[in-house]
Amino acid sequence: MGNDCQYLEEELLRKIAEADEKAFARLVAHYAPIIYAHILSYIKDPQQSEEITQDIFVGIWNVRTTLPDIVNFRAYIFRATRNRTITALRQQLSHESLAGRDEWEDTLSNPAEKMELRELNQVIMAGIELLPPRRQQVFKMSRLQGLSYDEIAAELNISKSAVNQHIVESLVFLRTHLKGKLPLWIHLFLPLALLQ
Repeated sequence: MGNDCQYLEEELLRKIAEADEKAFARLVAHYAPIIYAHILSYIKDPQQSEEITQDIFVGIWNVRTTLPDIVNFRAYIFRATRNRTITALRQQLSHESLAGRDEWEDTLSNPAEKMELRELNQVIMAGIELLPPRRQQVFKMSRLQGLSYDEIAAELNISKSAVNQHIVESLVFLRTHLKGKLPLWIHLFLPLALLQ
């Protein structure tokens, strides 16, 4: 971006920081199509891509008073886009992995292996139930309901870093809980959405 464009964008950001909705509309008109196309190229779902694009701009409006301090807004918005896209892709993988557990069962031809897979699921769910109440709640919201860390933090009125800490400690506990309880072959079929 040239110096003139940089100056104009700095002025636009300053106006947005002062809650100028027209200035914000100009910023959205410029960046939204680029952001949307980028997200769509990864997510492959137009409606979800549009929702994520809107979320990004809502987030920018919510922190508008900090915008004049941003040295490179283009880099800032693309970093936000990348982070939200990664979160959405992780949620998709989580939903696919959880939905795929039944398919895994169907693909196992040995009745003994099917029984072991059911037992594994019971062991994992029992391990989740052993977590402290708040940690259990956060873990279930993340791994079973597919909510993002931001969504969990907002719903429970805690920080995003607290959500992350709950997830990390839950995973450490569950990995320890599962040690020695799994047959060797079952590692190929672990529900990755739960244990990653």
